[in-house]
Amino acid sequence: MSALALVGASVPMSATAAQTCADISAQVDTELRDRFGTYGDTAGRWTGADSAYSVELPDGRIAWIYSDTFLGEVDEDHGRPLDSMFIHNSINVDDDGEITTFTGGTPEAPESLVKVPGGDEGQDWYWFGDATVHGDELQVMLVEFVKTGDTMWDFRFAGNGVATFDASTLELRSIDELATNGVNWGSAIYENPDDGYTYVYGVEDLGLQKFAHLARVAGGDLADDTWEYLGEAGWSTDPAATKRILEGVSNEFSVSRYQGRYTLVTGDATEILSSKVVMYRSDSLEGPFTGKTVLYTTPETSGNVFTYNAKAHPELGDGHTLLVTYNVNSFDTNDLYVDVDNYRPRYVAVDTKVKNGQCVS
Repeated sequence: MSALALVGASVPMSATAAQTCADISAQVDTELRDRFGTYGDTAGRWTGADSAYSVELPDGRIAWIYSDTFLGEVDEDHGRPLDSMFIHNSINVDDDGEITTFTGGTPEAPESLVKVPGGDEGQDWYWFGDATVHGDELQVMLVEFVKTGDTMWDFRFAGNGVATFDASTLELRSIDELATNGVNWGSAIYENPDDGYTYVYGVEDLGLQKFAHLARVAGGDLADDTWEYLGEAGWSTDPAATKRILEGVSNEFSVSRYQGRYTLVTGDATEILSSKVVMYRSDSLEGPFTGKTVLYTTPETSGNVFTYNAKAHPELGDGHTLLVTYNVNSFDTNDLYVDVDNYRPRYVAVDTKVKNGQCVS
Protein backbone atom coordinates (compact mmCIF):
# COMPACT_ATOMS: atom_id res chain seq x y z
CA MET A 1 0.00 0.00 0.00
CA SER A 2 1.65 3.19 -1.14
CA ALA A 3 2.97 5.47 1.57
CA LEU A 4 5.80 7.48 0.10
CA ALA A 5 5.93 10.27 2.68
CA LEU A 6 6.76 8.29 5.76
CA VAL A 7 9.82 9.99 7.21
CA GLY A 8 11.60 13.28 7.32
CA ALA A 9 14.17 14.46 9.82
CA SER A 10 15.86 17.66 8.74
CA VAL A 11 14.52 21.17 9.32
CA PRO A 12 14.27 23.13 6.06
CA MET A 13 14.92 26.84 5.73
CA SER A 14 11.26 27.67 5.26
CA ALA A 15 10.24 25.72 8.33
CA THR A 16 12.17 28.12 10.56
CA ALA A 17 10.20 31.13 9.32
CA ALA A 18 7.64 32.79 11.59
CA GLN A 19 4.23 31.21 11.38
CA THR A 20 1.44 33.04 9.61
CA CYS A 21 -0.80 34.87 12.07
CA ALA A 22 -4.18 33.28 11.48
CA ASP A 23 -7.20 31.77 13.17
CA ILE A 24 -7.53 28.19 11.97
CA SER A 25 -10.72 26.20 12.27
CA ALA A 26 -11.12 22.69 10.90
CA GLN A 27 -13.86 20.11 11.00
CA VAL A 28 -14.50 16.75 9.38
CA ASP A 29 -16.45 17.04 6.12
CA THR A 30 -19.17 14.61 7.13
CA GLU A 31 -20.92 14.75 3.75
CA LEU A 32 -17.90 13.41 1.85
CA ARG A 33 -16.98 11.03 4.65
CA ASP A 34 -20.44 9.49 4.63
CA ARG A 35 -20.76 9.51 0.83
CA PHE A 36 -17.60 7.52 0.25
CA GLY A 37 -18.03 5.50 3.42
CA THR A 38 -21.48 4.31 2.42
CA TYR A 39 -20.33 3.55 -1.12
CA GLY A 40 -17.30 1.63 0.13
CA ASP A 41 -19.35 -0.34 2.63
CA THR A 42 -22.23 -1.30 0.35
CA ALA A 43 -21.30 -1.18 -3.35
CA GLY A 44 -19.22 -4.36 -3.40
CA ARG A 45 -16.65 -2.57 -5.54
CA TRP A 46 -14.24 -0.04 -3.97
CA THR A 47 -13.46 -0.36 -0.25
CA GLY A 48 -10.59 2.10 0.13
CA ALA A 49 -7.51 3.61 -1.47
CA ASP A 50 -4.83 6.24 -1.04
CA SER A 51 -3.54 9.29 -2.97
CA ALA A 52 -7.04 10.83 -3.47
CA TYR A 53 -6.31 13.60 -5.97
CA SER A 54 -9.38 15.15 -7.54
CA VAL A 55 -10.21 17.09 -10.70
CA GLU A 56 -13.44 18.42 -12.18
CA LEU A 57 -14.30 16.85 -15.53
CA PRO A 58 -15.77 18.95 -18.39
CA ASP A 59 -19.32 17.81 -17.59
CA GLY A 60 -19.05 18.77 -13.91
CA ARG A 61 -18.40 15.32 -12.48
CA ILE A 62 -15.50 14.96 -10.04
CA ALA A 63 -12.84 12.35 -10.77
CA TRP A 64 -11.06 11.05 -7.67
CA ILE A 65 -7.63 9.73 -8.61
CA TYR A 66 -6.28 6.89 -6.45
CA SER A 67 -3.13 4.82 -6.19
CA ASP A 68 -3.20 1.53 -4.24
CA THR A 69 -6.81 0.38 -4.05
CA PHE A 70 -8.79 -2.35 -2.29
CA LEU A 71 -11.81 -3.81 -4.11
CA GLY A 72 -14.57 -6.17 -3.02
CA GLU A 73 -16.94 -6.51 -0.09
CA VAL A 74 -16.93 -5.18 3.46
CA ASP A 75 -17.85 -7.77 6.07
CA GLU A 76 -20.32 -7.43 8.93
CA ASP A 77 -17.50 -6.42 11.30
CA HIS A 78 -16.53 -3.52 9.00
CA GLY A 79 -13.42 -5.34 7.89
CA ARG A 80 -12.01 -6.62 4.60
CA PRO A 81 -11.88 -10.31 3.74
CA LEU A 82 -8.29 -11.49 3.50
CA ASP A 83 -8.82 -12.37 -0.17
CA SER A 84 -9.88 -8.80 -1.10
CA MET A 85 -8.65 -7.76 -4.53
CA PHE A 86 -5.77 -5.25 -4.46
CA ILE A 87 -4.65 -3.12 -7.43
CA HIS A 88 -2.21 -0.22 -7.84
CA ASN A 89 -4.47 2.52 -9.27
CA SER A 90 -8.12 3.35 -9.93
CA ILE A 91 -10.52 6.27 -10.38
CA ASN A 92 -13.84 6.97 -8.70
CA VAL A 93 -16.14 9.37 -10.56
CA ASP A 94 -18.61 11.24 -8.36
CA ASP A 95 -21.66 12.39 -10.30
CA ASP A 96 -23.54 14.49 -7.73
CA GLY A 97 -23.34 11.73 -5.15
CA GLU A 98 -23.54 8.74 -7.49
CA ILE A 99 -20.12 7.07 -7.51
CA THR A 100 -18.68 4.79 -10.19
CA THR A 101 -15.35 2.96 -9.87
CA PHE A 102 -13.14 2.59 -12.93
CA THR A 103 -10.46 -0.10 -13.07
CA GLY A 104 -8.79 -2.19 -15.72
CA GLY A 105 -9.50 -5.84 -16.43
CA THR A 106 -13.05 -7.10 -16.02
CA PRO A 107 -15.58 -6.83 -13.17
CA GLU A 108 -14.83 -10.46 -12.35
CA ALA A 109 -11.05 -10.02 -12.58
CA PRO A 110 -10.21 -6.33 -12.07
CA GLU A 111 -6.73 -4.99 -12.70
CA SER A 112 -5.02 -1.63 -12.27
CA LEU A 113 -6.57 0.98 -14.53
CA VAL A 114 -3.13 1.72 -16.03
CA LYS A 115 -0.40 -0.93 -16.15
CA VAL A 116 3.25 -0.61 -17.14
CA PRO A 117 3.38 -1.93 -20.72
CA GLY A 118 4.86 -5.41 -20.61
CA GLY A 119 5.39 -5.19 -16.87
CA ASP A 120 4.56 -7.61 -14.06
CA GLU A 121 2.18 -5.84 -11.65
CA GLY A 122 3.85 -7.59 -8.73
CA GLN A 123 7.23 -6.14 -9.67
CA ASP A 124 6.62 -3.00 -11.76
CA TRP A 125 3.63 -0.67 -11.43
CA TYR A 126 2.26 2.86 -11.70
CA TRP A 127 0.94 4.96 -8.87
CA PHE A 128 -1.11 7.99 -9.91
CA GLY A 129 -0.05 11.58 -9.39
CA ASP A 130 -2.11 14.73 -9.85
CA ALA A 131 -4.36 15.18 -12.88
CA THR A 132 -5.61 17.87 -15.23
CA VAL A 133 -8.17 18.26 -18.00
CA HIS A 134 -6.95 19.21 -21.49
CA GLY A 135 -9.79 19.69 -23.95
CA ASP A 136 -11.85 16.51 -23.92
CA GLU A 137 -9.08 14.52 -22.23
CA LEU A 138 -8.22 13.70 -18.65
CA GLN A 139 -4.46 13.50 -18.16
CA VAL A 140 -3.08 11.78 -15.08
CA MET A 141 0.58 11.84 -14.08
CA LEU A 142 2.13 8.40 -13.68
CA VAL A 143 4.85 7.55 -11.18
CA GLU A 144 6.50 4.20 -11.89
CA PHE A 145 7.97 2.03 -9.13
CA VAL A 146 9.73 -1.33 -9.16
CA LYS A 147 10.05 -3.92 -6.43
CA THR A 148 13.50 -4.25 -4.83
CA GLY A 149 12.92 -6.80 -2.06
CA ASP A 150 10.44 -8.97 -0.20
CA THR A 151 8.76 -6.51 2.19
CA MET A 152 5.95 -4.07 1.38
CA TRP A 153 8.40 -1.15 1.70
CA ASP A 154 11.01 -2.50 -0.74
CA PHE A 155 10.52 -0.44 -3.90
CA ARG A 156 12.20 2.39 -5.79
CA PHE A 157 11.20 5.13 -8.19
CA ALA A 158 11.74 4.15 -11.83
CA GLY A 159 10.24 6.89 -14.00
CA ASN A 160 7.38 9.18 -14.95
CA GLY A 161 4.68 9.17 -17.57
CA VAL A 162 1.29 10.57 -18.53
CA ALA A 163 -1.90 8.56 -18.95
CA THR A 164 -4.44 10.21 -21.27
CA PHE A 165 -8.12 9.24 -20.96
CA ASP A 166 -11.28 10.23 -22.73
CA ALA A 167 -12.75 12.60 -20.13
CA SER A 168 -16.28 11.40 -20.80
CA THR A 169 -15.87 7.61 -20.80
CA LEU A 170 -12.48 7.29 -19.02
CA GLU A 171 -11.28 5.04 -21.83
CA LEU A 172 -7.48 4.98 -21.80
CA ARG A 173 -6.15 6.59 -24.99
CA SER A 174 -2.38 6.57 -24.48
CA ILE A 175 0.58 6.22 -22.11
CA ASP A 176 3.54 8.53 -22.74
CA GLU A 177 6.89 8.45 -20.95
CA LEU A 178 8.48 11.64 -19.57
CA ALA A 179 12.00 12.69 -18.66
CA THR A 180 12.60 12.76 -14.89
CA ASN A 181 16.28 13.10 -13.88
CA GLY A 182 15.33 11.61 -10.52
CA VAL A 183 12.39 13.90 -9.74
CA ASN A 184 8.97 12.29 -9.13
CA TRP A 185 6.85 14.64 -11.26
CA GLY A 186 3.13 15.00 -10.61
CA SER A 187 3.02 15.79 -6.88
CA ALA A 188 0.81 18.79 -7.67
CA ILE A 189 -0.54 20.55 -10.77
CA TYR A 190 -1.65 24.17 -11.13
CA GLU A 191 -3.25 25.52 -14.31
CA ASN A 192 -2.38 29.21 -14.51
CA PRO A 193 -5.01 31.26 -16.39
CA ASP A 194 -2.73 34.32 -16.36
CA ASP A 195 0.00 32.91 -18.62
CA GLY A 196 -1.54 29.77 -20.15
CA TYR A 197 1.02 27.42 -18.62
CA THR A 198 0.25 24.27 -16.69
CA TYR A 199 2.67 24.09 -13.75
CA VAL A 200 3.72 20.65 -12.49
CA TYR A 201 5.42 20.19 -9.14
CA GLY A 202 7.59 17.19 -8.34
CA VAL A 203 9.53 15.75 -5.43
CA GLU A 204 13.18 14.86 -5.16
CA ASP A 205 12.83 12.08 -2.61
CA LEU A 206 15.99 11.37 -0.62
CA GLY A 207 14.20 9.47 2.12
CA LEU A 208 14.93 11.65 5.14
CA GLN A 209 14.79 14.76 2.96
CA LYS A 210 12.25 15.71 0.31
CA PHE A 211 12.55 18.74 -1.96
CA ALA A 212 9.89 20.26 -4.22
CA HIS A 213 10.80 21.09 -7.83
CA LEU A 214 8.83 22.91 -10.52
CA ALA A 215 8.22 22.43 -14.25
CA ARG A 216 5.70 23.92 -16.68
CA VAL A 217 4.06 23.09 -19.99
CA ALA A 218 2.82 25.68 -22.48
CA GLY A 219 -0.58 24.82 -23.92
CA GLY A 220 -1.42 22.32 -21.22
CA ASP A 221 -0.89 19.02 -23.07
CA LEU A 222 1.34 17.14 -20.65
CA ALA A 223 1.97 14.34 -23.15
CA ASP A 224 2.96 16.33 -26.24
CA ASP A 225 4.00 19.88 -25.41
CA THR A 226 7.55 20.85 -24.45
CA TRP A 227 8.30 20.80 -20.73
CA GLU A 228 10.40 23.53 -19.15
CA TYR A 229 12.14 23.19 -15.78
CA LEU A 230 12.84 25.91 -13.23
CA GLY A 231 16.55 26.12 -12.47
CA GLU A 232 18.98 28.58 -10.94
CA ALA A 233 19.29 30.39 -14.28
CA GLY A 234 15.55 30.47 -14.94
CA TRP A 235 13.47 28.22 -17.19
CA SER A 236 15.18 25.56 -19.29
CA THR A 237 14.19 22.57 -21.43
CA ASP A 238 16.89 20.54 -19.67
CA PRO A 239 15.37 18.41 -16.86
CA ALA A 240 18.78 18.25 -15.20
CA ALA A 241 18.65 22.02 -14.65
CA THR A 242 15.75 21.88 -12.18
CA LYS A 243 16.35 23.35 -8.72
CA ARG A 244 14.97 22.81 -5.24
CA ILE A 245 12.28 25.33 -4.28
CA LEU A 246 11.11 24.00 -0.89
CA GLU A 247 12.26 21.35 1.56
CA GLY A 248 9.92 19.37 3.77
CA VAL A 249 7.03 18.48 1.46
CA SER A 250 5.40 15.08 1.25
CA ASN A 251 5.43 13.13 -2.00
CA GLU A 252 1.92 14.35 -2.72
CA PHE A 253 0.68 17.87 -2.00
CA SER A 254 -1.33 20.67 -3.60
CA VAL A 255 -0.80 24.22 -4.86
CA SER A 256 -3.82 26.44 -5.33
CA ARG A 257 -4.84 30.10 -5.35
CA TYR A 258 -6.40 30.75 -1.95
CA GLN A 259 -7.22 34.07 -0.28
CA GLY A 260 -5.18 35.93 -2.89
CA ARG A 261 -1.94 33.95 -2.55
CA TYR A 262 -0.49 30.71 -3.86
CA THR A 263 -1.01 28.16 -1.10
CA LEU A 264 0.87 24.88 -0.78
CA VAL A 265 -0.77 22.27 1.47
CA THR A 266 1.24 19.21 2.50
CA GLY A 267 1.88 16.73 5.24
CA ASP A 268 4.77 17.98 7.38
CA ALA A 269 7.75 15.98 6.15
CA THR A 270 10.14 17.86 8.46
CA GLU A 271 9.05 15.51 11.24
CA ILE A 272 9.18 11.72 11.35
CA LEU A 273 5.68 10.29 10.86
CA SER A 274 4.17 13.71 11.49
CA SER A 275 0.46 14.04 12.21
CA LYS A 276 0.49 17.68 11.06
CA VAL A 277 -1.10 19.08 7.92
CA VAL A 278 0.60 22.38 7.09
CA MET A 279 0.41 25.16 4.52
CA TYR A 280 2.96 27.55 3.05
CA ARG A 281 2.18 30.76 1.14
CA SER A 282 3.83 32.59 -1.75
CA ASP A 283 3.19 35.47 -4.13
CA SER A 284 4.64 33.39 -6.96
CA LEU A 285 4.20 29.85 -8.22
CA GLU A 286 8.00 29.67 -8.16
CA GLY A 287 8.16 30.49 -4.45
CA PRO A 288 9.61 31.16 -2.01
CA PHE A 289 6.92 29.41 0.01
CA THR A 290 7.08 30.63 3.62
CA GLY A 291 4.89 31.20 6.69
CA LYS A 292 4.50 27.56 7.63
CA THR A 293 1.14 27.15 9.38
CA VAL A 294 -0.41 24.07 10.96
CA LEU A 295 -3.91 23.54 9.57
CA TYR A 296 -4.86 20.27 11.24
CA THR A 297 -3.47 17.47 13.38
CA THR A 298 -4.66 14.03 12.31
CA PRO A 299 -6.28 12.14 15.21
CA GLU A 300 -5.68 8.70 13.65
CA THR A 301 -1.89 8.83 14.08
CA SER A 302 -1.09 6.38 16.88
CA GLY A 303 0.77 3.11 17.29
CA ASN A 304 1.12 1.40 13.92
CA VAL A 305 -1.37 3.72 12.22
CA PHE A 306 0.02 6.76 10.40
CA THR A 307 -1.26 9.48 8.07
CA TYR A 308 0.38 10.99 5.00
CA ASN A 309 0.16 12.92 1.71
CA ALA A 310 -2.27 15.68 2.71
CA LYS A 311 -3.50 17.99 -0.04
CA ALA A 312 -6.19 20.58 -0.78
CA HIS A 313 -8.93 20.31 -3.42
CA PRO A 314 -9.64 23.84 -4.66
CA GLU A 315 -12.47 22.79 -6.98
CA LEU A 316 -14.37 21.64 -3.87
CA GLY A 317 -13.78 24.74 -1.72
CA ASP A 318 -15.79 27.95 -1.56
CA GLY A 319 -13.06 30.61 -1.47
CA HIS A 320 -13.14 30.76 2.31
CA THR A 321 -12.70 27.06 2.99
CA LEU A 322 -10.09 24.55 1.84
CA LEU A 323 -11.25 20.96 1.45
CA VAL A 324 -8.24 18.91 2.57
CA THR A 325 -7.76 15.16 2.34
CA TYR A 326 -5.12 12.89 3.79
CA ASN A 327 -4.45 9.17 3.73
CA VAL A 328 -4.48 6.62 6.54
CA ASN A 329 -2.38 3.45 6.63
CA SER A 330 -0.69 1.09 9.07
CA PHE A 331 2.68 -0.59 9.41
CA ASP A 332 0.73 -3.69 10.44
CA THR A 333 -1.17 -4.82 7.33
CA ASN A 334 -3.59 -6.75 9.53
CA ASP A 335 -5.04 -3.40 10.59
CA LEU A 336 -6.14 -2.75 7.00
CA TYR A 337 -8.25 -5.90 7.02
CA VAL A 338 -9.60 -5.65 10.57
CA ASP A 339 -11.09 -2.18 9.95
CA VAL A 340 -11.62 -0.70 6.46
CA ASP A 341 -11.26 2.83 7.88
CA ASN A 342 -7.56 2.15 8.43
CA TYR A 343 -7.14 2.44 4.65
CA ARG A 344 -9.53 5.17 3.53
CA PRO A 345 -8.98 8.87 2.84
CA ARG A 346 -10.18 11.47 5.33
CA TYR A 347 -11.93 14.74 4.42
CA VAL A 348 -11.51 17.96 6.41
CA ALA A 349 -12.87 21.47 5.79
CA VAL A 350 -10.32 24.09 6.89
CA ASP A 351 -10.97 27.81 7.27
CA THR A 352 -8.18 30.32 7.86
CA LYS A 353 -8.69 33.93 8.90
CA VAL A 354 -5.53 36.03 8.85
CA LYS A 355 -5.38 38.48 11.76
CA ASN A 356 -3.99 41.78 10.42
CA GLY A 357 -0.56 41.11 11.83
CA GLN A 358 -1.83 40.17 15.30
CA CYS A 359 -0.89 36.64 16.29
CA VAL A 360 -3.33 34.76 18.46
CA SER A 361 -1.59 32.56 21.04
